[in-house]
Amino acid sequence: MKIISHRGASAYAPENTLKAFALAVEMGSHEFEFDVHQTRDGILVVHHDFDLKHTAGKDVKIAGLTYAELKKYNVAAHFKRDSAFQCVPRLEEVMDIIQPPSRWLNFEVKNDGNVYPGIEGKVLAFLRSKPGLFEKTMVSSFDHGTLKRFRELSPELKLAYLGHGLNTMLLLPALKRAKAVGAVNFHMALRIAFKLNVKKIKKAGFRVCIYTVNNKEDALRMKEIGVDGIFTNHPDIMGKWTLRG
Repeated sequence: MKIISHRGASAYAPENTLKAFALAVEMGSHEFEFDVHQTRDGILVVHHDFDLKHTAGKDVKIAGLTYAELKKYNVAAHFKRDSAFQCVPRLEEVMDIIQPPSRWLNFEVKNDGNVYPGIEGKVLAFLRSKPGLFEKTMVSSFDHGTLKRFRELSPELKLAYLGHGLNTMLLLPALKRAKAVGAVNFHMALRIAFKLNVKKIKKAGFRVCIYTVNNKEDALRMKEIGVDGIFTNHPDIMGKWTLRG
């Protein structure tokens, strides 16, 4: 089971910052998840939300800022244990830290409603610009249109369907949508990660990864029911248990 660092070691450092990714590497991570956006001047950057309200306490949107403007904001401001200045990193900077030790990477592309026209092509060009990166990358998105555009641009790109607001009743329609874009993975929330649901997903031909798993009991339960990977804010704690394999 993969132990996937969720936005870096985000329990110990501000999420999706260079500090969080460096700490995850230090803790021995080999699988990583992070969120990709695009600035007004076309720079690919790593941050979770479309705006900076949660991280920097500022009601500004990434899409409306150039990178020169964006990097002036402290996205560690929300993190009380370590609020020393951290800017939104460029995707290139994150890769410099995590690509060398990585075995598997999950690029979650945030593009609801196609707010970043053309981001799919930019991400694909980036993946092809570095030796070996495309082969170990999985691209996921909550936006179905984004997944469709990725598939149209690249038949061979590995895609993951991200289930949002799912329950058992909605699982079958979601599996159909995942098949329609040629996804190979299905990622969903811990709250509906029951044995029967996981069995249905795997029977449909998908690998299953669960977010966000932050305690030993849940992690062991996920391993027991056959989950392929868990996203966690605590990569060091997870790594101490006999969960891989």
